[in-house]
Amino acid sequence: MKIVSREKSNTLLRTEVWTVQADHIGYPFLVTVTQPAMKSPDAPLHGLLTLDGNYAAGTAYQLASFLEMNGNLPPAVVVSVGYVLDSAVPAIVARNTDLTPVAWPEWDSPYGEILGAPAPPSGQADRFLAFLNHELKPAIEAEYGVDAGQWTLSGHSLGGLFTLHALLSDPARFKRYFAVGSSLWWKKPLMFNRAEAFIRETDPIDVSVYIAAGALEEPVAIAKDWAAFIDQPVWKHYLGVMGGIPDIVADLHAMGALLARRKGCRVTSVAFDNENHSSAPFVALSHGLRWLQGK
Repeated sequence: MKIVSREKSNTLLRTEVWTVQADHIGYPFLVTVTQPAMKSPDAPLHGLLTLDGNYAAGTAYQLASFLEMNGNLPPAVVVSVGYVLDSAVPAIVARNTDLTPVAWPEWDSPYGEILGAPAPPSGQADRFLAFLNHELKPAIEAEYGVDAGQWTLSGHSLGGLFTLHALLSDPARFKRYFAVGSSLWWKKPLMFNRAEAFIRETDPIDVSVYIAAGALEEPVAIAKDWAAFIDQPVWKHYLGVMGGIPDIVADLHAMGALLARRKGCRVTSVAFDNENHSSAPFVALSHGLRWLQGK
C-alpha cells in the first residue's frame, strides 16, 4: 500500500485524511484516521474500522469521541475507508464492487440504473478484505500502536454484508463485528449456507458479533417507503432479481441464531422500534459499540 497523500482535517480534531493506493486494486481509497483524545499506557489501543467512509467518517468520529469521554469505549484509533471524491465512479456505486462476496451481474445493472450511475461489477469482497487485513491495518498498527488483537469492523447495508463476510471468512482477523441493516438477501441463501458451514468448524475463536436493523426493515414497511417507485419497470426488474422485497429483520434474527451456535462466538441480534434502513445505523452504532465492549 502506498500513501499517496495525507493532510490534517480542517473539520475533525486529531484527524488526518489519507489517499492510499492498494497494492492489488486499481483505484485509490480515501481513508480518514482519527486518534483518540487520551491513551492509557497500561491498556491496549483499540482500532475501529468503519466502511463507507464517505458517509460514516464523521459519525464514527463523533460517536467514538463521546463514548470514550464517558468511559463507554476504550481509546481507539477510528479508521473510515471510502472513495476519493473526484473518482469517475461515485461512492454510492463504487462500493458495489468491494463490499459484495460474489458477483451478481443481474443485480448490478438495475441497481446502477436506479441510482443514476452505471454500477461496476460486483463480487470483489475478498480482494478488498485482503487490502484491509494485509495492508491498511498493519500500516495503522505500525504508526499508531493499535493492538492487532483489538480491531472492530463496522458496516451498514452492503457494509453489513461485508462485515459478516469477513467474519465467516477469517474470524480471528477482527475481535469485534458490528453489522446493521445487512444485505443478507445477496444471492440468498448464500450467506446462510456459509454460516451453516461456519458453525460446523471447530477451530477455537473468541469474537463478539452485534447485528442489528430497524424494526421497519420488513416487507410491509419497506413497501410503503418504496411506494412511489416500485411500479416503475426498473424497480420491478430490480425486485424481481432480488426475489421480492427483502425481510431484513427476519434475516437478522435467523443469522443471529445461526452464529450463536458457534463456540467462541458471542452474538446478539437487535431490531430497533420505529427505525428504518436509513435511521437504524445511528441508534445501533451507539448500542452496538457499547455491547461489544461489555458495557
